[in-house]
Formats: sequence, structure tokens, C-alpha cells
Amino acid sequence: MNPATVETFLVTFVDWDVTVLEEQTVEPGSAATAPADPVRTGYTFTGWDADFSNVTDDLFVNAVYERIKYTVTFMADDVVFNRQIVEYGSKVVDPGEPVKAGHTFTGWDKDYSDVTGDLTVNAQFKINEYTVTFVDWNGEVLKTHLVPYGAGATAPVDPVREGFTFTGWDKNFTSITEDLTVTALYGINKYTIFFMADGVEFNRQTVEHGGAATDPGVPTKEGYTFTS
Repeated sequence: MNPATVETFLVTFVDWDVTVLEEQTVEPGSAATAPADPVRTGYTFTGWDADFSNVTDDLFVNAVYERIKYTVTFMADDVVFNRQIVEYGSKVVDPGEPVKAGHTFTGWDKDYSDVTGDLTVNAQFKINEYTVTFVDWNGEVLKTHLVPYGAGATAPVDPVREGFTFTGWDKNFTSITEDLTVTALYGINKYTIFFMADGVEFNRQTVEHGGAATDPGVPTKEGYTFTS
């Protein structure tokens, strides 16, 4: 007489992509032995989706994973501008454009469209340049040049104006933060007029360039008539 055939069940361990990791034949009421933890890029293996400690039928056991999360940090001038927690392979939400005085944002230094690890992304900036124009009293342009933000402009040679003395410029240009027009300033020259009578000072007046002295009156000299 043939001995009784012992019934067995097939336990199949399956990976996320339906790859068979291992098959085991188990007697009723027995436990299957899980294979080594499978590995999936960007995911953490968290266990199996079915209990196989007391097998009573053929059984498929599927590997369960949790997607790994990474931190993406956007930096602007060594200051955190934006920070996001992103799952493996996911896209980051556009963090917007950081602002830096006197600079134009040109983009980020790394691609963040497919995150596969913790990532630090740095803002890139281009320094702005501004036009500084030096003009004379009559609007004539003496010099024009581009100056980087925060830098100082270089003035032209002191201009010359007949009858006037150059005294400086009407604006400070040591730290440029915008387009700027700088105008030459002048002080009108003054002259001293001496009216003399027989070698002796009769009258003295200070007159601005282009102006006229006032009539000093008529000097007198005994025995003489003033003629001019």
C-alpha cells in the first residue's frame, strides 16, 4: 500500500515588477521563509503584503516599498530661499526667482527636474551695470560710462567755463545703484575794481564776471575839474 501523499502549497515571492524572487514548497500550516530583502532604486523595502507564517493554500507574496524622500534646498547668497521635501523621481515645485539688490537672477546652478538624492541648488546672479553721464552747465555731455552696481564712477577732467570757477558736481557718485546724470557746478568769478584819483584809492568795488560797477561819484582836486 502506498504511503499517503503529503499535500503541499507553493509560496511565490514576487518583486514590484512581477519578477519572481523565490518559490517555496510548504506543507500545510507551516511557514515560508522570506528571501533576502529586495532592493529597488529610490525606494525602501518595507516588508511583504501577505502573511506567510501559516500557509494553507498556494500564495503570492508581493514586496512592498516606500518611495524615498529627499530634501531639495534652494540657496540665494548663502541664505535658504526655499526648501522642499520631494519623493524619488518627482519634480520640484518652481521656487520662484530670488531677488538681490543690483543684480539680475540668471537661473539655478543645477537641474532639479528629476530628484534622486538630497540636493542643494544655488541661485546665480549677474551684476547690473548703470549708465553714469557727466554733463556741463549747458547740458553738454562731458563723459558717459557704464558702472557696476555699488562701484564708483570716475569723473572727467574738471571742466572750464569762462568767468566761472568749477566747484564740483551736484551728486555723489561713489556708489552707483541706478542710472545717474551728474551736472558740473560753478561759482561765478568776482573781480575787484579800484577807482584811483592821483594815485590814491577813491573807491573800491567787487563785481561779478560780466557785471558792471556802480558809479563811484566824482573825486575832487583843488584847482582842477574832473573830466572822466
